[in-house]
Amino acid sequence: MLKKKFDITKNWIHVISLSCNPVPPVKYGGIELVIAHLCEGLAERNVKVKCYSPGDLSIDGVEHVKTLATPSLHIKEGGVPNTVEHLEAVKSALKNNLAAGDVVIFNHADHHRYLKKKLGLFNRFKANFYEVAHWVDAGLQKNIIYPSLHLRNDIGKPGTVIPHGEKLLFNKNPTSERESYLFFAGRITKDKGVDIALAACKKLGVPLVLAGPLNDKAFAETIIHDSSVKYLGELTYQELFDHYCKCKAMIYMTQYTEPFGLSVIEAMAAGAPIITTGKGGTGETVLIGKTGFIANTADEVVEAYEALDLLKHEDCIKRAHDYTVDVMANNYLSLFVSGK
Repeated sequence: MLKKKFDITKNWIHVISLSCNPVPPVKYGGIELVIAHLCEGLAERNVKVKCYSPGDLSIDGVEHVKTLATPSLHIKEGGVPNTVEHLEAVKSALKNNLAAGDVVIFNHADHHRYLKKKLGLFNRFKANFYEVAHWVDAGLQKNIIYPSLHLRNDIGKPGTVIPHGEKLLFNKNPTSERESYLFFAGRITKDKGVDIALAACKKLGVPLVLAGPLNDKAFAETIIHDSSVKYLGELTYQELFDHYCKCKAMIYMTQYTEPFGLSVIEAMAAGAPIITTGKGGTGETVLIGKTGFIANTADEVVEAYEALDLLKHEDCIKRAHDYTVDVMANNYLSLFVSGK
């Protein structure tokens, strides 16, 4: 018996989120932001979408399956990505909701690992299961949706590369004068290379402006109190956009295989060039020598900074148009309809 293919006119897409953040996130939360935009993009194409998440959800055209009354304790506060209560709620709802040909999109390795036996053989067989890899791990053995080629190469399981997309804000005045500081938005952690960014800014004599959660407080304390640093806390996208439009460049010195790097495309949409190690998805979204430069050390960051005037802000904005919600949603639908 062959598994039934997804029918865009009849079937539902079930999008499973994590327990530790609402959809969309209030501030920082890359996975939940992608989930919110994907659900919205699919619904705008008249696809039937259910989102399984904690707390409240208000996205036009999307049916909400509330798994918890409120999100569980956040990871940065010692919580886990998915509580058992959340996963049990997902299991019960899927058992009731799944129809032959439906698509299920997991967004964490915990999802399939917990549910694969609990859903039962019949439910697992009749639906089409996919997993979006947001980290260097995946629970499914195939049908992985990778946001970057680098991540697919690292994990090595069969799947398709579909870059993330966002409801990006675009700078309508990209030639306006910029200020002499480097900006980073993301977790203030060593694996994001924030210490290298700070060392470079000290050499350049320019400020390093940071925005994001302090997941590693011991490390962050050594950074945010430095006289060369201005720490802004966690900002809304509009607040981030204001800095993307003003900074000399976005600095993104990730030290691991970055699955994608949402703030990189946000910055390019505002016309900000990128200085990055190019590890993971940043090496694919950034066009080296056109929308940014590669740098691995503080000295190389200095060289890149001094060459920023060679780049055109308009080229950064043009590149960001490749990473919109429309592009992402269309690519997901093409994958599901093809049944690959």
